[in-house]
Amino acid sequence: MRKRIPTAEGTVLRSFRVRKGVTQEELGRLSGYSPRTLERMETGVNRLDRERLVEILSHLEVPPEAVETALLADELGASAGGEADRLVERAVAAGARAASRVGRAELKAELLRRQAPRHRRWAEERWSRLSKRKEGEQEKAVDALLGDDRSWALAEKLCLASEAAAANRADEALRLARLAVRLAEGVRDESFRLHLLGWMEPFLANAQRVGGDLASSAQTLAHADEMWAAGPALGVLDESRRLDLKASLLMYYGRFEEVQGLLAIALKDAQTDHARARVLIKWARNLELAGEYEASLEVLQQARSKIDPRNDLRLLWAHDFNKAVNLAHLDRYGEAESLLPLIESGTDLANELDTARLRWLKGRIWAGLGRRPEALAALGEARFYLLSKNIAYDFAVVSVEMGTLYLEQGKAGLVRDLANEMKWIFQSQGVHERALEALALFCHAAQMEAAQADWTRRLVKYLDKAQSNPSLRFNP
Repeated sequence: MRKRIPTAEGTVLRSFRVRKGVTQEELGRLSGYSPRTLERMETGVNRLDRERLVEILSHLEVPPEAVETALLADELGASAGGEADRLVERAVAAGARAASRVGRAELKAELLRRQAPRHRRWAEERWSRLSKRKEGEQEKAVDALLGDDRSWALAEKLCLASEAAAANRADEALRLARLAVRLAEGVRDESFRLHLLGWMEPFLANAQRVGGDLASSAQTLAHADEMWAAGPALGVLDESRRLDLKASLLMYYGRFEEVQGLLAIALKDAQTDHARARVLIKWARNLELAGEYEASLEVLQQARSKIDPRNDLRLLWAHDFNKAVNLAHLDRYGEAESLLPLIESGTDLANELDTARLRWLKGRIWAGLGRRPEALAALGEARFYLLSKNIAYDFAVVSVEMGTLYLEQGKAGLVRDLANEMKWIFQSQGVHERALEALALFCHAAQMEAAQADWTRRLVKYLDKAQSNPSLRFNP
């Protein structure tokens, strides 16, 4: 049987893999190809073109120039005489140019890594003063820093401030994230600018998601992935933060299995119980959005054992809040109510969004327990806040919940009033098409005073699941 001769591409793939000390299994995890497929590529059984070779070797940080040089060198074996000499000269020249470019890039990255602590100290001091100024003044100050070599560190600081603000004010989180992106766009070095945008735009997507604009959030995250892939890894920014944020966002787009994979990696890499608890709470939230409430409660139980009540107050609050939400989804309202004192004691009253979420949770629990006046008061307060912040989807859900309570009391006229106040959501970007169809049915039924309480209760359960599953239809 004639022995198969590997192609030049297969030979180069194996050469770089072995030189980097990477097994076929390890390269498979990085590139997405199975070890068997990689073996067949290396031995010439499977066809491997240059474009795919460059893509696979990019996971080993091999630049395209080095790949081309290696392919050219491999081809020399088939040449002879003066032609071989000419190709040797071309290969040497190409290799020298590639090495020069790669060398410059590595030196630039090393310089940036050395400067990073000093730039971050400058950003810390600058933000301590800037955070005390009014919004318009902050924008002017940021514009004045465009192009400053240290501005990336301030942009990083703004991203972290945006993430912290997202638990309180969605509009402030969005403003800070946009300021950070503006600074990143002003970075002069193209490769570093792409790297920064790939890291910072997920913070912008997070702020858009908190504000209820899932469509814009999805677009921003997709663009961030493109920027991250285009910009070389420089070892300056914490990639785990990007991974963490991406997982948090993808769960709201119904990509539950992908999120679980990302969180599994994050959990494996977590170095402390605090980090493990944070990842597990996100894992539980992912299960909740997928409608797996019992499984979510089991993961929250695992997270609780890793939370230090003395130091992890925010995590403890998130654990208790999410546990009560899951219990309410399962109609276990009595158990959920028993958690309310703990949740309320840990709520920062200056935190507007958390306070509104707690009022909403109380309203849902009290409605389940048949305490309608208290439920309507709580839901009304949450609804007013959501309206003031233009958070369309959540506003719609709370409105339908209040409508259900009014229908149970025979107050169809008040349901019609609620429907009239919901008209603005149909011009919003925060509610997807399938949910809008269901809400349009609610508004029509309310106008005709034909809505029924059992129907609206099913609509609320649908809306809970549909927020992270835009393809889900409501069966009226």
